[in-house]
Amino acid sequence: MVSSNLRTALVAAATLIASASASRAQVDLTTYTDAKGYLNVRALTCAQLANTYQEDANFLGAWYSGWWNGHMKRHSINIARAKEGLHEVIVYCKANPDKKVVDAVDAFVKKVQQGGQ
Repeated sequence: MVSSNLRTALVAAATLIASASASRAQVDLTTYTDAKGYLNVRALTCAQLANTYQEDANFLGAWYSGWWNGHMKRHSINIARAKEGLHEVIVYCKANPDKKVVDAVDAFVKKVQQGGQ
């Protein structure tokens, strides 16, 4: 049960990434990389996410989803369930632009685990 909720949160994060980037001035994802070209995805904030181009946001969304699903040893997702969680992650990120994207996903997962959705 918990792993399906985490999967839901991951897809929600991916969708968040795609939707958040459309609302602000956009910059290339490489803006947030280190000198060697690496992006620390655990450090990426909701505000930074919102500032990326749509195609970069889509790329990151797929990456986050794969990362979390790999962590959970999952090879599939429930798209309908994931869409349900999207709103929660977006609300969290809008209210907490300085928080990390992984925190937004974590907040949703914890809420689900506590019976909040």
